[in-house]
Amino acid sequence: MTEEQTSDIRLRTRIWSVMRAIVFIAVIVFTWMGMAKTACALVAVALIMGWVNLYQLRSQEIEKPYYRLWLNVIDGFLSFAVMTSIFVRDLMQNEQPEKLLAVGCVFLLARLVAHTLFSLGVLREGKSLPRKRRWSKLSNIVITITMGVYLLHLEDYQQICMVSSILLILASTVAYAYWYYRDPAHRKPLSIASQLTMSRIVLTPFFLWVFFYDNDLDYSNNSIVFKSLALIMVLGFMLTDFLDGKLARAMGEVSTLGKYLDPFSDKISNMTIFMCFIATGYAPVWMVALIYFRESSVETLRTLAASEGLIMPARRSGKWKTALQGIGIVAILIGALDPMAAIIPSYQTFWNVFPQAVMGVITAITIISGIDYFVASKHILKKFV
Repeated sequence: MTEEQTSDIRLRTRIWSVMRAIVFIAVIVFTWMGMAKTACALVAVALIMGWVNLYQLRSQEIEKPYYRLWLNVIDGFLSFAVMTSIFVRDLMQNEQPEKLLAVGCVFLLARLVAHTLFSLGVLREGKSLPRKRRWSKLSNIVITITMGVYLLHLEDYQQICMVSSILLILASTVAYAYWYYRDPAHRKPLSIASQLTMSRIVLTPFFLWVFFYDNDLDYSNNSIVFKSLALIMVLGFMLTDFLDGKLARAMGEVSTLGKYLDPFSDKISNMTIFMCFIATGYAPVWMVALIYFRESSVETLRTLAASEGLIMPARRSGKWKTALQGIGIVAILIGALDPMAAIIPSYQTFWNVFPQAVMGVITAITIISGIDYFVASKHILKKFV
């Protein structure tokens, strides 16, 4: 195949990928418009387009490594966005959302983050990215099918499809990790600081189970034991967030992986908690949507900086934002403990406004922090605008 033919196929592959992304965006739009059947039809179109891209256009074989990485990132992010839109839609319609769907959203986000970080590491080492293996291809197919099942409210198949998706995500992640670490050049010991950071990602799904252990969205009637356990887990998240940076600097183990993984783990754990607060009525959807918009925008900016070989340092406003989010979450979980109502007179009147007031302050500081990041990163944006 000549270079001209290869370039032509690459162009068609990229156009096809952009069209598939547009289809996914349309799925999100129709989901919010309540046109579930139309959205499901577009999901089927996206499934077919993905098959054509892999097997007919052979995008994995001829695409340049960095383009392939970012096309995969966009595709994974849009899949996560569709699943999250379905979850939020069910919440806004006052339906009882499937808790497994929230867990699935977390797994999708965790896979996207992990795959992006490892792939960037591989490319920086001058090595070739692996092609998508059968587990990865199968997981993408099943995830897309799961979208359609949830869009059509096929309750008999929702849990089966979501469990299958989660298992295949785990299988594809293990397959990728096996490929990565079987190469002696990649076998670098994971520092204690990075292990602490990873623990937040690993324990986040368990927080979901603890928060909704009784299969009831009303957190107020949960057992005091599980309320206390949820509070302890959040305190553990905050402690590991404080210790990982301290240990990395004290032991001389500051790494590029840690610099990227630390903010990602914070986003995963905090956004999961905020989604739980939406479900139980402690936070309105629009506040969490604004927080998610800020977090995803800053992470996109950080990714753009990485593509230029730059590391975007943490801002003081970002540290204040993270600390305030943690303090606010702890305050709400402490306020939800049963003994508080017995100790403080007229506590219920206070509690009716307290969670949303705390979330309002968190949202405002988070947005201000995001603005600060963008103002301070104008030199990065100028490279792309």
